[in-house]
Amino acid sequence: MGFFSTILGFFGFGVGISIGLVLGYFLFIYFQPTDVKDPKITPLVDQDDETLQKMLPEIPNWIKNPDFDRLDWLNKFIELMWPYLEKAICKTAKNIAKPIIEEQIPKYKIDAVEFQTLTLGSLPPTFQGLWI
Repeated sequence: MGFFSTILGFFGFGVGISIGLVLGYFLFIYFQPTDVKDPKITPLVDQDDETLQKMLPEIPNWIKNPDFDRLDWLNKFIELMWPYLEKAICKTAKNIAKPIIEEQIPKYKIDAVEFQTLTLGSLPPTFQGLWI
């Protein structure tokens, strides 16, 4: 501890950081912006559909639109099957990509291109809704 305090004291961190933190605190507290305007507040009931869509972009489509259906059952199935699906999808992708890559190799004078590992990750994709 003494070594670090000596090094920090040598570079002026002991006094400088203390003064900087206190000064920054008081500047932040006492100098508030003066051009702040109060927001216009209207009830959600009075908003039109387009404004609500802009205000709430993260709401899933099956809540915003009545003709969307929830897919929790499909997400649960994919979550359970993901380790097996991920291996099968990666194997298929390798089998499709390998001939295409081998066809392109002579054009660019490359000796070889190989996949060491190909993975889609441990988290499965999530489906938010289905348009009916």
